[in-house]
Amino acid sequence: MDLMWLFTVPVLKLSIKIAIVLAVVFLIIQIIRWSIQSKPPNPFKEDIRVARKPYIHDQKKRDAVIKQGFSIDKVPDDLDAIIIGSGIGGMTTAAILSKAGKRVVVLEQHDQAGGCCHSFIDKGYEWDVGIHYIGEMGSQTLNKTLLDQIGDGQIEWAPLEDDFDVIQIGYGEKSRRYPVATGLEAWKSLLKKQFPDEEPAINQYFHLLQTTSKSSSIHGAMKLAPLWLVKLVLATGVLRLFTNLFKPEYTKCLLDVVTGITSNKDLQAVFMYCWGDYGCPPSKSNFTMQALLNRHFMRAGAHYPVGGASEIAFNIIPVIERGGGKVLVRVNVTNIIAKNGKACGVKVTKGTETHEIFAPLVISSAGLYNTFERLLPKELASKSYYTQICKDLKPGIGAMNIFLGLNASAEELGLKRQNIWAFNDADIDKEGQKYFDMDVEEAMDAEVPLLFISFPSVKDPEWNNHPGREGKTTCAIVTLANWEWFKNWEEKQVKKRGDDYDEIKDSIGHKMIEQTCKLFPQIRDKIDVTEIASPVTNKYYIAQPHGEIYGLDHSMERFDPLMVAKLRPETDVPGLFLTGQDILSCGFTGALFAGVVSAQAVLGRNVMGDLVGLHNKLEGTDLGVTEVRKNI
Repeated sequence: MDLMWLFTVPVLKLSIKIAIVLAVVFLIIQIIRWSIQSKPPNPFKEDIRVARKPYIHDQKKRDAVIKQGFSIDKVPDDLDAIIIGSGIGGMTTAAILSKAGKRVVVLEQHDQAGGCCHSFIDKGYEWDVGIHYIGEMGSQTLNKTLLDQIGDGQIEWAPLEDDFDVIQIGYGEKSRRYPVATGLEAWKSLLKKQFPDEEPAINQYFHLLQTTSKSSSIHGAMKLAPLWLVKLVLATGVLRLFTNLFKPEYTKCLLDVVTGITSNKDLQAVFMYCWGDYGCPPSKSNFTMQALLNRHFMRAGAHYPVGGASEIAFNIIPVIERGGGKVLVRVNVTNIIAKNGKACGVKVTKGTETHEIFAPLVISSAGLYNTFERLLPKELASKSYYTQICKDLKPGIGAMNIFLGLNASAEELGLKRQNIWAFNDADIDKEGQKYFDMDVEEAMDAEVPLLFISFPSVKDPEWNNHPGREGKTTCAIVTLANWEWFKNWEEKQVKKRGDDYDEIKDSIGHKMIEQTCKLFPQIRDKIDVTEIASPVTNKYYIAQPHGEIYGLDHSMERFDPLMVAKLRPETDVPGLFLTGQDILSCGFTGALFAGVVSAQAVLGRNVMGDLVGLHNKLEGTDLGVTEVRKNI
């Protein structure tokens, strides 16, 4: 039978009309249901900010908050939810649920809460492991309002330099430096001075930044609408009429978009320089991810948490505890318990002890791979479409981290509050791919093609107020690395992985240090402490199974509209929800708002609307979420 008539214009028009009618009917039913059902309280009804309290430098007092070790008697009674993992996604979800009257427990396998927001101390130095700089914290943005309302307004942010990032291409006499500038217009003007012959390409790039500015709002809506409705809307093509999700800037990879508007290799590198912030090379990543980052940092510049990254968990935990909840560390969740096909608790181990903890809901901030390949009963996981996603999408790339303690002050060393993105060649995609494809022997001898270099203590105005830190500075160096180089040692204990592992780790690590010293020769003789961490280190401390730091790879496949909709907080396993960077996108802000979306799915109320309502009240405006974020 000839079915081509299905694709004629009249049938397409009819399909669109039917889809619109169904969507409208669903929304009316949903509004009526929401209006008559019993709702939990508005978690953002009142502004909970209080004046900033004195910073606490006594580490024992800080540890009493962020290092509360697990014991079964500390688990609250009558739990409403169990949250696996204390990264910012899990903590945000926990805080919002607590503010809505729910009692939760957050379970963390590491020895302190915070996930990638934690810090560690060695020989009088303190390093942050994941928070290097954050955007949208320099004014009362929606992001800052959210963080204020889950942290009592205690988390303060210090600005970096206006040229917070500097792109360094090459190391020798022919090297070039291109600082960025805060503000889209300011950066555009600076680029035109740096590349006077490239004005049309620069104008086009910034035009594309604006045309993709609604991507996060559209993606958020797709994750909360029923999946059957999203599939229907996608099948009928309705989204093509109301969004630009299918235009080239959404469907092409970053490299193709950029090379399509300029052939200047240095300008290409500058447009794409911060792809390391999400870990997917330009030839494999979606342009919208890079555009999102550019807008994120350009609205109000880059900022750093005063007092360091541990201030984040330190100030969110009291909000959770006021709601009767707890954040407990040094506990390993080994299984999600399910009865009659519904998730209803977790099995945990602490030393030789094993315990079962029950609650109506389980919320995993442990990532898709851990949740569906390790924790969930296999008979349930095999029926979930998330298990297929784990096969369809790859894990993000691993990372090498160098933590240096320098026995000199920032003033002595002449350091600024900024980051350096150092590339050994302007063809940053080709050089990166060539490096990742090397075998381990080649990698040990090769120059590292991408380095992110930062001096966290220089960014923190509270650093010198800590006793014993005068005359000390910290340096963090990061690059991306292939998990295959290190996976043979994934089951070995810390400090006991053997000489072969140490040789690989140290060879790459000292290459990174040497290349950094070429750019900052003044630090070479001031290195007091050196810590080198590999992807295996990441697996041990943040429990990412492939040593990845960004969860699921931020590839073109991940940003396919249907995949965007599928990666949602409410799973197809009753009682099981997800939060964290696998839901929206990686990084602090992506995981932060994943916490909001997850709380909304759990509570069944418009939590984002509640947040926007309070934000408008504080700002004296009356805008919807799209308008609030339109300049981002």
